[in-house]
Amino acid sequence: MTTFLPKCYYYNENDFGTVDGYERHVITRYPNLPGRLGPADIELYNLKRQGMSWEREINRI
Repeated sequence: MTTFLPKCYYYNENDFGTVDGYERHVITRYPNLPGRLGPADIELYNLKRQGMSWEREINRI
């Protein structure tokens, strides 16, 4: 099963059902913003983390 974001980063919408549903939502409602935000994007846009794998900080050596 593919993991997808259960809730929108930008607005309190959820229950997209599929990866395609979430991506369609982001592309149509927020065309100039990223859909899968990394730690720097979350900080830049002052958003809340959703617990997804792509949000993890990268360990520096």
